[in-house]
Amino acid sequence: MSANSQNLFSVEGKVIAVTGGSSGLGHHMVHTLAAHGAKVVSIARSHVPHCCPDCDGTKPDILHVHADVSDKEEICAAFDQAEKCFGPVSVVFNNAGIACKASALKTTSAMMEQVFAVNVVGAFNVAQEAARRMIAANLAGAIINTTSILGNVPQKGAIAYSMSKAALTQMTRSLALEWAAHNIRVNAIAPGWFPTGINQDLMEGPAHGYLKAKNPMRRLGENCDLEGALLLLASNAGGYMTGTTITIDGGHSLQS
Repeated sequence: MSANSQNLFSVEGKVIAVTGGSSGLGHHMVHTLAAHGAKVVSIARSHVPHCCPDCDGTKPDILHVHADVSDKEEICAAFDQAEKCFGPVSVVFNNAGIACKASALKTTSAMMEQVFAVNVVGAFNVAQEAARRMIAANLAGAIINTTSILGNVPQKGAIAYSMSKAALTQMTRSLALEWAAHNIRVNAIAPGWFPTGINQDLMEGPAHGYLKAKNPMRRLGENCDLEGALLLLASNAGGYMTGTTITIDGGHSLQS
């Protein structure tokens, strides 16, 4: 393998912002990206200790920032802090998300607004702030959104979440078209059924076994199953990919 091939999927030295980085998939990817040499800014609503090369030598490549993605001022401040600590952000993993379990008739306007505020408006706020700074600095970059197979495959009891993910998929395509001229790639990852904090109640019931048995690969997803796609889209390996959604579901959507 040539040196160029070995470096193709490298994120070493890149400054990467991960939203929803304090738990679940986001937390896993924060540490995965750092292990591959990236400087990672973990953005989350939950309070976590700050970690920066100048203030804590235990994990010098991870900076924890408290911010709500639905608040534009907090996101702006988070990027300011990232730049002060590591320099300009060139990759964003837009992963923050919430869900509510309710049938269509029991889904309230408040539920819908809350889900869209984080999953759609919040993701847009982060992408917009990142792109604005990349363009001003003439910096090529990549934005990776986390959608879901539920954006295409209906699921009872998840209408607000499914609608928000469908909107995020279209947002991915629209931003990719607008920002391609600035050398900013915008893509998405659409996971299938992965046990997470969002679906913990569901997965602790009989649905866990049902979904596992229904899957062609006869298992649910694990966080490590998403690492390859993320590294592809964040690195030079995905340099000619934009407006694309990569489905990672073990073939689940083939039988839905």
